[in-house]
Amino acid sequence: MSTASTTSVLSSERAQSEFKNFGRATLADYFGDFVIYRNLEPLDRRLPGLRAASYKMNLSSDQIPRKLDTDYAKAAIFFAKQGQKLRRQKVELSELLFVGDTPTGDGQAYANMRQLSGWQSSCFIGSERLAQEFLVDIDEEDAVYCANRWPALADWVRWTLQQGMRLDERTAVIVDIDKTLLGAKGRNDQVINEARLEGMFRTMASVLGDRFDRAAFEREYAELNRSRYHFLTADNQDYLAYICLVLNGGLVSFEEILDEIKSGSMDNFEQFLRWVGSRLLINPGAGESIRQIHEAVMCSVRTGDPTPFKQFRRQEFVTTIERMGNLPDDAPVDDLLAREITLTNEVCELADWLNARGCLLLCLSDKPDEASCPDSRESPDLPPIHRAETHRVGAGIRPILDELG
Repeated sequence: MSTASTTSVLSSERAQSEFKNFGRATLADYFGDFVIYRNLEPLDRRLPGLRAASYKMNLSSDQIPRKLDTDYAKAAIFFAKQGQKLRRQKVELSELLFVGDTPTGDGQAYANMRQLSGWQSSCFIGSERLAQEFLVDIDEEDAVYCANRWPALADWVRWTLQQGMRLDERTAVIVDIDKTLLGAKGRNDQVINEARLEGMFRTMASVLGDRFDRAAFEREYAELNRSRYHFLTADNQDYLAYICLVLNGGLVSFEEILDEIKSGSMDNFEQFLRWVGSRLLINPGAGESIRQIHEAVMCSVRTGDPTPFKQFRRQEFVTTIERMGNLPDDAPVDDLLAREITLTNEVCELADWLNARGCLLLCLSDKPDEASCPDSRESPDLPPIHRAETHRVGAGIRPILDELG
């Protein structure tokens, strides 16, 4: 962000708003199938995806771009323009709203989209911190509005309108899914993390059987899931899950990998894959399941697939669905937030309000497709994440939005 920023304290009354259960809904109730995951293949098949239209996106590489990449922003702008055509809107897009939860990830993706599109833009970054005073930091130059309460979305909209944005048929709205629309950061995101970990545990147990040491896995995962190891894991949960599988299976010890890192001999994931490959050659009794996973991961990495550990991600999908709408409607709100992945009511009400104004709404997420949609062979009876019912929990901001016009 630029240095041109201001900080303000919002009303204590809003800061102390009580969360409520607003009933059940699905992500699709607000966004339809205008949902796009990591593979950049829209769930609405009327929108051309990466495989069919990468040349029209003018991408610099044939690999799937990640969220921080400039090519990701090119794809996002392309999808927005195609969505506008699909709506048969005569007016061209000229405004961008972006809603996310991380200043580095979502904030950088927004900055890239803003720069490439040239559209008047505004971004909201939310992360609830109830132990702190209700604070907002506004970067006026880059139009980034960071708040430590999700109800501040209404204040952001008011500020955005004051900057001269119209928020109508010319406006593209891009909303992140994990820890923004689902499992609000700081409020409900721990349940998303629990689902991912449970998916890992089930995968490890299915591969290693009785040899799976859950306590050792948790210790090693907790250590390696830190920014200091991103040179090895690339902040990719597939890479991390695979590394922890190899450690738990005994092909490489935790002490060995730490020694390699300390000596500077291990500095990227592909190097680790080659190391494991050599261990498999001299250890034929390592197990066919580990060998098959290693070969699948190696092949995916070589072809540029950012989601190489498919088996883990398919389990993550199942464990995520199990935590959506799983509690009764009369469950206390605290229980819903602690045990269920809930929709963020403030984001839902904002999406509903923007829809009524004629904005184009898209969900873009770096979440893997394999962790978001059912596998036709393994889980054919489960709904995709965006069509799974769950409870809407949060504060009501619709009356404030309606006052804005």
